Amino acid sequence: MSPPRKTALVTVGATAPFPALISASLDPTFLATLSSLGYSHLLIQHGLTPTNFGGTPSGQSLLSNLTNHSTTTTSTPLKITAFDLSANLSTEIAASDLIISHAGSGSILDALRHVKRLVVVPNEDLMDNHQKELARELEAQGYLVEGRVDNLPEAVKNADGATFKHFPRSESETFGRIVEEEMGFEAEG
Repeated sequence: MSPPRKTALVTVGATAPFPALISASLDPTFLATLSSLGYSHLLIQHGLTPTNFGGTPSGQSLLSNLTNHSTTTTSTPLKITAFDLSANLSTEIAASDLIISHAGSGSILDALRHVKRLVVVPNEDLMDNHQKELARELEAQGYLVEGRVDNLPEAVKNADGATFKHFPRSESETFGRIVEEEMGFEAEG
């Protein structure tokens, strides 16, 4: 009997390009790490990131070359599928075993609501970057692993072995409170 197939989803959201995360998710070391952990499918939601994100004339041609890619360290093939935006990203999240996301609050909340293993990578190129503070606080509380584009394989290994707290569904104001505190807003009341 073959082991269950696992899917990883990389998402950069819909509002800001994040070519560094896309490039890191196509790095051969990262792909080998996913494959060694039993992942057979990698979905990449590249959003507004230009389609030449891999330094090639066409990101799609880069992805075509990697589709059904098999690393040299394992015989598990890794199928790679890319898309720009999806009206049903929540469905993709629900169907995935691991989410690797930019640190946007909406994307984080979607993954936490679906009780998924979550690696959050703050986009260091954003001005007045609140993503790092949010990721750091949610990692400290045990909900996710904070990663960087230069340590993505290590972050995924850490997430694979981690035990995460479940985000409280009935207390969704907790997330709002964390965001408000990290953004420096005063609580009303």
